[in-house]
Amino acid sequence: MLKKTILLLIGGLLFSGFLLAQDASNIVVPTAVKNAMLFKFPQTQAVPVTWVKEGANYSGTLLIMQKPAFAVFDSTGKILRVEKRLHISFLPKKIITQMNKQYPNNEILDIYELTDAAGKVTYKITFQYKQTSVFNADGAIEK
Repeated sequence: MLKKTILLLIGGLLFSGFLLAQDASNIVVPTAVKNAMLFKFPQTQAVPVTWVKEGANYSGTLLIMQKPAFAVFDSTGKILRVEKRLHISFLPKKIITQMNKQYPNNEILDIYELTDAAGKVTYKITFQYKQTSVFNADGAIEK
């Protein structure tokens, strides 16, 4: 009886996993979106684009200057934003200065440049902040 229950649970989990999984090959990308991607990024004609749904929008993965990037479009083909992975050498000096001032012991993991439909550029930086503190037995930080 216990074996049957366990098998039923495992089977149910596997079946529900198949139902919930989003298969990228089953995403139907509107022609307007594909054409907009090709117009904005002609290199996608030679390199396949991987598409995923982001709510009602479509996100296509591509390479820009040999770096991974994402272009997000609405269903009419209007570009909403482009996210390009950057090397730290392309990050504006003001950002590096501010980050080092605010978080002096940081280690940068990822940098993305985000450009919205209006052309406004922002930077998404994932970093690890490292700090060493010494505590006494009462839980207070020693100086």
